[in-house]
Amino acid sequence: MSKIPSIVLLTDFGSVDPYAGILKGVISQIAPAVPIMDLTHEVPPGNVLRAAIYLWQSRQFFPVKTVFLCVVDPGVGTNRRGILLQSKSQTFIGPDNGIFSFVMNPEDQVWELTQQEYMLPNLSATFHGRDMFAPVAAYAALGVESNAFGLRINQPLNIPPPTLVETGDGRLEGEVLYSDRFGNVLTSLGKFVEISGGQYSVEPWVHFQSEAADSIFYSADRSILWLPSGEKLRWVYTYDNLERGECGFLIGSSGLLEIVANGTSADQILNLLPHDPIILGTSGK
Repeated sequence: MSKIPSIVLLTDFGSVDPYAGILKGVISQIAPAVPIMDLTHEVPPGNVLRAAIYLWQSRQFFPVKTVFLCVVDPGVGTNRRGILLQSKSQTFIGPDNGIFSFVMNPEDQVWELTQQEYMLPNLSATFHGRDMFAPVAAYAALGVESNAFGLRINQPLNIPPPTLVETGDGRLEGEVLYSDRFGNVLTSLGKFVEISGGQYSVEPWVHFQSEAADSIFYSADRSILWLPSGEKLRWVYTYDNLERGECGFLIGSSGLLEIVANGTSADQILNLLPHDPIILGTSGK
């Protein structure tokens, strides 16, 4: 007997208002046996880029047939489309605003959500998560074929990828993405893969980024990170390699470089902002 797929929720609804709970109520009325999990409801309001990164970080840890219900939708009520993406035997449902940019591959298939029979009646102008996306997710988890929800489309919206550029002189240019709740500053530099002791290669983490960086190798004991202020940080393996209150950088759990501090918040110490430019290079350059 095949296992019922789980539905995983990703939204910017927070935990104070009832909106995330309402999504679960709609799903439970249609598919009461389907398990529902929360990825997060704390995406900053309307921050599609952050949601896209969260999906990229997370999808590999969920089994095939998982249905991701994603509602970060600043364009709700406009003519932006609702879509269903089939990618690597997982299903992603949400607005066509670039939220799936970093999990989508060229061979994936996408359908526009147009069939009203799989939605709630009287579609509202402000809560498509409840009226459109949650019902579609429930029916998809129950096994309704993707082509039943609407017509195939070929050009879903992609948001521009974060900066990841090899400059030709061994440097790698990137940008600050965001800070997590611990004050670690995630960057666009990576994905770093160890090839031998202390030696790392770069595998671009978004499929439509340039692959020029993947022929460059970095040594942890010779690499430094330049901040916009001109400050230089050293590469460490753990927080404990730093003095208390000192900042450095390491490879985070997703393979991206993170700027960190020992025992405190690197974000508060350095006051870095999203999109601030950073450069990885060697101590001799």
